[in-house]
Amino acid sequence: FVPGDREAETRPLDWPGFVLTSLGLAAMLYGLERIAHPEDGVLPTVALIAAGVLIGWLAVRHLARTPHPLLDLKAFKVLTFAISTLSAGPIFRVSINATPFLLPLLFQVGFGLRPVDAGLLVLAYFLGNLGMKAVTTPTLRRFGFRRVLVVNGLIASLAVMACAAISPETPQALVVALMLVAGLARSMQFTALNTLAFADISAAQRSSAATLSSMLQQISMLFGVAVAAAVLNLSQIARGGAALDLVDFRIAFLVVGGIGLAAAFRFLVLPPAAGAEVSG
Repeated sequence: FVPGDREAETRPLDWPGFVLTSLGLAAMLYGLERIAHPEDGVLPTVALIAAGVLIGWLAVRHLARTPHPLLDLKAFKVLTFAISTLSAGPIFRVSINATPFLLPLLFQVGFGLRPVDAGLLVLAYFLGNLGMKAVTTPTLRRFGFRRVLVVNGLIASLAVMACAAISPETPQALVVALMLVAGLARSMQFTALNTLAFADISAAQRSSAATLSSMLQQISMLFGVAVAAAVLNLSQIARGGAALDLVDFRIAFLVVGGIGLAAAFRFLVLPPAAGAEVSG
């Protein structure tokens, strides 16, 4: 079913771009991952992130100047791709990707639930992800990408922030309902973002655009966990606690939900007909 189209002209592999991009990403991702483990020391974490930023800057500089770049950065000149993968999209993914990290900890550490019981509640979150798939396309066709990304982004962010209000005394049915709503909104937003990203990308840019999108999604995923872990640790240190408490999770959910709210309003820069060719 997939046409076997190939470019007639083969290009040499951009070895400097390959080395710089790989080293920069490796240093950046490892540094972000270490934020979740403050006991390993702050200096190596800062050094790795700084090295990742510096090498990444050199990589971007090289890719913009070489005649046959490993990755074609011109895709970022396409508004829909840039919003989805470089500005509002990654910021929103930071918020949403922090949630699956925080929820099991909330239920086990904050609520004192067994791992199996915590897993069942998180399962409701991902059942919501599946449940939204059938209605995503009709919704995008009816309302368009901009309206869906703004309104659904607000719902998803508020659902994350609502996790700060639940406690061990909250009725389990209400917790399950919140998990379902959060999962439904998360799924809708991810599908809309991933679809809009390639709505206006030309065939020549598709390969580089797919790689850039995948790379930035991985960075935002790790950054989401890193931000959530950092907020938890800072909250615990600020109150002088020996261990994490329910209040630390409440602060973390409010912070990551607030990040999502800010990103949702950013989608207003999209034109009303953005991605209309794809959504119909």
